[in-house]
Amino acid sequence: MDALIKLIFTLPLVVMALNFGVTLVLRLSAKSTFLRKNYTLQPRVSILLPCFNEGRQVFRTIKSIIANDYPINKVEVIAVDDCSADNTYLWIERAARRWANVQAFKNPVNSGKHQTLSNAMKHAKGEILICIDSDCIFDRRAIAELTACFEDPRIGAVGGRVGISNPRSNILTQCQTLVYYYAFQIMKMSQNWTRNVTCISGCMFAVRRKHFEAIEEQVKSRNWFGIGVRDGEDRYMTHLLLLKGLKTYINIDAQCWTAAPNNLKQLFMQQLRWRRSGLRDLFWTLRTFRTNLAILHPLTIINLMIPGALTVMWPAMYIYAISSGWVAEQLFLTMPFYFLIYICVGLLFNLYAHRHNPEQKISPLLVGSLGLWFIVDSFFTTLVALCTFDVGDWGTRGAAAPKATAG
Repeated sequence: MDALIKLIFTLPLVVMALNFGVTLVLRLSAKSTFLRKNYTLQPRVSILLPCFNEGRQVFRTIKSIIANDYPINKVEVIAVDDCSADNTYLWIERAARRWANVQAFKNPVNSGKHQTLSNAMKHAKGEILICIDSDCIFDRRAIAELTACFEDPRIGAVGGRVGISNPRSNILTQCQTLVYYYAFQIMKMSQNWTRNVTCISGCMFAVRRKHFEAIEEQVKSRNWFGIGVRDGEDRYMTHLLLLKGLKTYINIDAQCWTAAPNNLKQLFMQQLRWRRSGLRDLFWTLRTFRTNLAILHPLTIINLMIPGALTVMWPAMYIYAISSGWVAEQLFLTMPFYFLIYICVGLLFNLYAHRHNPEQKISPLLVGSLGLWFIVDSFFTTLVALCTFDVGDWGTRGAAAPKATAG
């Protein structure tokens, strides 16, 4: 049994090493990893901007969109406030007064991001819809890079590369900077090779309008045993498009930046939201396994199944390891080894980032603590997620404004 536990605790590193190695080979030797882009494509684009308790930051987001190197007469921003408790709506109204191609709306009741995206689409005229987060800052070439990927009619959705806008705020944001960089520069590149990216981030999600309309009702009506689900719409939308036989892709040249949680409470809420999304997707994949197997690439099935299965197994293994005394005998003895691995990863990351994204450089020593966070996160977050599938909200952005009362 001890050998089995050791294997399970080692599997994440093994999977990460294999993924890194395979992806590196694909990036260096397989031209098909990258999609051919056509920059002469300039379709009309609608930016769907759901807003909730974002305050002044949403104005900066809109400003970065307007500043893009793309024909301004072909870009519109549809900003919809989901009953924020702060002054978010005032800021999107201010943006609408300043720029003619910005429209400001407000939901009658707090509805969640998935419903807010749908409400925004009702006012959109674009052929390509770009769904984003309200704190997302666009690179000047972001829109052009996204639209250039839609030459192939089989491409249903394209995502961008998400960076961290506050990488050196503290140890938490530094660790997340490394995680984000690994996810987009390494992990998703193996999925690019199959054109089956399993989750396009909601920070920057470009989709053909007709395909969004085809899955809109499924996204709005998603539920967990009859209780509506609000979070994880990006992963669900990506999976629905894949099951329609469409291709999904991440263009790492379409850059944007988002603010990472800088305290433990916000980080936990973010990870909990992601964990619920991933586990729901695992159980849905199991329920529709034959359909997935018939349509998706074999590597995509592995990407959908293995991480989720390991996540579900870890809490049981932790409980056994603690109760049997294995943790005291084995795990803490190997912690220095894991710490050293993460420091080395941090050093390599800094060398690469110094050349390509100097604003993302971090402290390799602080990154060593990332291993400890994964141990805590994989246990507690998974347990809470498994018990709260019927809960869904905006996560780190607080509560909605209270409903108005008569009189």
